[in-house]
Amino acid sequence: MARAAIRGRAGRAGRAGQPGGGPWPRGVFLSGQAVSLLGDGLAVLAVPLLVLDLSRSPLVSALSAASVTVGYLMVGLPAGVLVDRLDAWRVLLVTEALRAGLFAALFGFAAAGLLAVWLVLAIAFAAGACSVFFETALVVVVKDLFPAGRLIRANSVLELASQLSLVAGPAVVGVLAAVGSISLALLADALTFAISLLSLLAVGRWRPRPQARPPARGWRAMGTELRAGLRYLASVRVLVILTAVQVVVNLCLAVEKLIIFDARDTLGLTSSLVAAVVAAGGAGGVIGALSASRLAGWIGEIRLVVIAIVATGVAIASMSTAGSALSLAAANLGYGWALVVASLVNRTQRQWIVPRAMLGRVTSVVRVLFLAVDPLGVVIAGTATAALGGDPRPVFLAAGTTVVAAAAAGWLAGLRQAGHDGGRGSSAGPARRAGGR
Repeated sequence: MARAAIRGRAGRAGRAGQPGGGPWPRGVFLSGQAVSLLGDGLAVLAVPLLVLDLSRSPLVSALSAASVTVGYLMVGLPAGVLVDRLDAWRVLLVTEALRAGLFAALFGFAAAGLLAVWLVLAIAFAAGACSVFFETALVVVVKDLFPAGRLIRANSVLELASQLSLVAGPAVVGVLAAVGSISLALLADALTFAISLLSLLAVGRWRPRPQARPPARGWRAMGTELRAGLRYLASVRVLVILTAVQVVVNLCLAVEKLIIFDARDTLGLTSSLVAAVVAAGGAGGVIGALSASRLAGWIGEIRLVVIAIVATGVAIASMSTAGSALSLAAANLGYGWALVVASLVNRTQRQWIVPRAMLGRVTSVVRVLFLAVDPLGVVIAGTATAALGGDPRPVFLAAGTTVVAAAAAGWLAGLRQAGHDGGRGSSAGPARRAGGR
C-alpha cells in the first residue's frame, strides 16, 4: 500500500512536471483559447457597428474594424522582441486581463451613455495592441505545451475555433443588434476574455517552467535583438522561401475583397445568395481546419503547404469563370479550405523549426510582412478592376495564376528538397540544437 501510494504521488508529480501536464490541462487550455477566439469574433462586428451608431463615417468604421491590423503595424515588431524577453505565459495572462478590462470599460461607457468616437477608437486600438502581444505569445506557449508531433493538431483546434468564431461571433452580434442591445455584445466580449483568463490560471501549475531569461537589457537593445531575429530568419532557407511565397500569395489574395462585388454587381445575385457565397468560404475554412492534421500526416507538411497554395490559386482563378451563385460558392469553398490549410501548416512549420528563444521575433516579423502587403494588394486589385470597366474576372485570373506560379517557384527553389526530407524543413536539426524541438 505504501509503495503504491508513493508510486501514485510520483506519477502525479511526474505528470505535473511534463510540458502541458497531460490531456486534461491541454484540453482546458485549448478550450479557454477557443472561448477567447469567440471574443475576437464578437469584436469583429460589434465595434464597427458601435462606431456607425456614433458616426456615419466609413473611414472611421473601417479603422475600428482593422484595429488588430493597425496594432500589428504599430507594435508588431516590438511585441516579438518583448515576448522573447519575457515569460510568454505571463504575457498571455496580462494581455487577456487587459482585454477583458477594456471591453468591460467599453460596455460601462455604453451603458452610461458616455461613448464618443474617439473613446471607442482608443479602446479598440488598445485592445488591438493587446491582441498582438497575446497572439505572438500564444505561438510560443503552444510550442511549449505540445510536443512537435502534436503541434499541428493543437493549431488545428485553434484554427477551427477561429473559423467558427467568424461565423458565430457576427451572428450573435446581429441578433443583439436586431433587438437593440448591441452593447451587450461588448459585455459578452469581456466575459469571453475573462473565461480564457480563468482557464489559464486553472492550468498554470502544469505549464512548462520558464526558460532562463537573458540579462536585463535596455530599450536601446531592442533593435539589436530584432536584427538578430531577422538574421536568423534569413539564414534558414526553407523559412525564407516559405515567407517569400506567402508574401506574394497575400499580395495576390487581396482580390478576395472583390468576391462580394463580383457576386452582387457582376453576377447580379440577391443579398441572400451573396451571403451564401460568403458562408461557403467560411465552411471551407472549417473543413480546412478539420482536415489539415490528417492530410499533413499522409502527404507531409511541406508538400501539403505547396499543394494548398496551388489549390488556393486555382480556386481564385476559377472565380473568373463562375457564372452562377453555385459555381462562385464552390470556388469560395475551395479557396477557404486551401487558404486555411496552407496558413495552418505554414505556422506549424515555423513553430517546429525556429528556436524558442527566437520564435516571438520571427513570428512578429513574418506577420507584419504578411499584413503590410495586404493594403497594397487591395489598391492594385481595385485599381485594375476599375480600369477594366468594373469587371473583376480578369483580376481573379491574374491573381490565381500568380499564386500558382509563386508556389511552383518556391517548390523549385528548395521546398522540393525539404519535402523529400520527410515533409518538414531541412533545418529542423539545427533548430533542435539551438533550443527548438
